[in-house]
Amino acid sequence: MLTATERLDNYWAAELGCKPADLYGGRMLVIAPRHREGPRWMGWMVPLECIVVSAAQGGSGVVSVAPSLAYTLTRYVTPHTTPRECLPPDGRQLHYFARAHLPTGQAKVHRVLFCVRDGFTPTPDPMPVDILGDDDIHVAWYRMHFDGPVFTARSERGSIAAWAAIKCKSDDIWEMAVATEPQYRGLGLARSVITHATRAAFDAGKQPLYLHDISNTASAHVCAANGYQPYGYELTCESGRIMPARR
Repeated sequence: MLTATERLDNYWAAELGCKPADLYGGRMLVIAPRHREGPRWMGWMVPLECIVVSAAQGGSGVVSVAPSLAYTLTRYVTPHTTPRECLPPDGRQLHYFARAHLPTGQAKVHRVLFCVRDGFTPTPDPMPVDILGDDDIHVAWYRMHFDGPVFTARSERGSIAAWAAIKCKSDDIWEMAVATEPQYRGLGLARSVITHATRAAFDAGKQPLYLHDISNTASAHVCAANGYQPYGYELTCESGRIMPARR
């Protein structure tokens, strides 16, 4: 049976178009797989993505770019720049590249975390939590953004105070997303709904994944409280979305 880290290595390798061992190779690898030219999860175009695994040797990182941009990217990252200047979380060269050559997108850096069942720390529910039903008046918005279950905590009046939604990123990986309405923050609702989403992933045999912006300290506290641990950093640049045709 694969460990959680091995499952994540396999997932990111498939996303980037490299081998799992490349994530730990001790160098910055730039690759240009053909799938970068087309839509990814839920139709998003992601012509640039980079992963740095925290447990890898210093200077390790894989940069995956659309083939049409590969030659141009090499001008930004080799041979005159070091991995530290390029790779997340602190490198800036990939940001400069995205700004110059992907004007419809913006490079963002996320901290990547994961949870294992033995380290999972459930949180009690300050408010009732339910799965969003297909007949809910809000379901259309959630289905525009998420393809997995959505767990909602509701106030006494029935309004959604907080939610955690699942992105079914692969057959093996489910990514968490969470938000709390401003007036309900500080009550532990984010930890509560993430508890339900994480448990659902484990029950389905999936590996829970959690990404948050590196500047989002509140989100960092939420995932740490639920037992999520660091995997590494992601830099990604989405340039648009191809929506499925309406039937």
